Amino acid sequence: MALRVIRYSGAVAAASAMVAVLAVAGVRGAHADDLQQRLYKARDAVLPALVHIQPVISDYRTGKLQKQSIVGSGVIIHKDGYVVTNYHVAGKAQHILCTLYDKEQVDATLIGGDPSTDLAVIKLDLSEYSGKLHVAKFGPSDSLQVGQQVIAMGSPLALARSITFGVISTLDRYFTDDTRLPSGERTGQYNLWLQTDAAINPGNSGGPLVDLSGRVVGINSRASTFANNIGFSIPSNIVRSVSAELIAHGKVSRSWIGVHFQPLQNLENWFGSKDRSGVLIASVDTDAPAQLAHLSAGDIIESINGVPVSAKFNEELPNVYRAIAEYPVGSELELVVQRDGETFTTIVRTRELGVLQGEDLECPAWGFAVKEITRQMVLDYQLTSDSGVYVTGVKRSGAAFSGGLRRGDVIIKVDDTAVRDLAGFKTLYDERTASKQELTMLSVRRGGALRFAIVKPEKPEKESDSSDVVDSTDNSPQ
Repeated sequence: MALRVIRYSGAVAAASAMVAVLAVAGVRGAHADDLQQRLYKARDAVLPALVHIQPVISDYRTGKLQKQSIVGSGVIIHKDGYVVTNYHVAGKAQHILCTLYDKEQVDATLIGGDPSTDLAVIKLDLSEYSGKLHVAKFGPSDSLQVGQQVIAMGSPLALARSITFGVISTLDRYFTDDTRLPSGERTGQYNLWLQTDAAINPGNSGGPLVDLSGRVVGINSRASTFANNIGFSIPSNIVRSVSAELIAHGKVSRSWIGVHFQPLQNLENWFGSKDRSGVLIASVDTDAPAQLAHLSAGDIIESINGVPVSAKFNEELPNVYRAIAEYPVGSELELVVQRDGETFTTIVRTRELGVLQGEDLECPAWGFAVKEITRQMVLDYQLTSDSGVYVTGVKRSGAAFSGGLRRGDVIIKVDDTAVRDLAGFKTLYDERTASKQELTMLSVRRGGALRFAIVKPEKPEKESDSSDVVDSTDNSPQ
């Protein structure tokens, strides 16, 4: 009898175990099915708003104007046809062709760009568009979590309407504030990046990073060339505020005081910090508002207009830069500062950050290209002044290169006439090419020293047309 009971109990146990296994499998299957349905829902919420962008950009780095056709991505954020993308995709565009989700192609115009955050807004020409425009919605990036599942959308390697799936790897990836875009502008000073293992490749730039609720939580911007599954997106909170200002004003205005910060980590005692908080000034730009307020390297700013600031680690620096930048231009900031263990207060009046890079000019008769010098370029390239023009590229097969001109030179004289700015240089260039002057002497500054270069007219090349456009995927900062 007992034997029968044991056998019966064993059968019951085996059956119960099988039921448990099936139940677990059923739960896992239900979870997998639920995840799949959420992915579909998120896809359908944003993918119809995805835009395949083909801008034609100008590049002067070879010493002559080259029109380069690249491929990037964007996402529609407004019913009037506004699309947000990366500055390195469309910020220098001469012409923009967009393919929408329904495969209709429309032209677009650049509304404005912000190299400091690598964002740009373009507007679709909907005058002849017969389809229905789909608008994506932003989600808050400040509520994201490490490990949260996301989808990256875009045109990797020009393969339109692609999606990849992954997680948020970290929320506060920092790049140095000397990170530059291919066009030369500094970027990343005012924001951190979301890092994700959802595949981001050239061509994904400007496309949306989407949470499983179908909201845009980032704009894909860059990837790591020598690594797998490491990509970076600009957080949506930054994207939302910058794109709104670009739509309203065509640019982003920021206050600037001319200081460069450094994390205070392990340096508190050396610089006399009393409470191990504040942000350390590493350097002060010449003639900047901070210098006029007698700030100097080694000072520690404790508060701005009564609001405490602190940057013990690199990841905290963008918040401090942004806290200054968001004040209206011309604001008076009351700074509480520590110096050598003593505390004092000073007033700084902000100026506008201004344009980072100047306009370009091709000089085909002389075989090189130059750029207007902005105040920011003076600081970035450690130039002595903003007079002259900056040489952006020299044809290596040209007479100017043979005559001694190099990229990075600053032309300060043409023959015996001083060059003040780009307009003045263009006048001198036009006069000498029109008169077919055989030889021209250029006086240049190079690394603090004066140099001389001889240029002579080159055989004119045919003008660029559509057949001269170089195809590329994108020129993203990898």
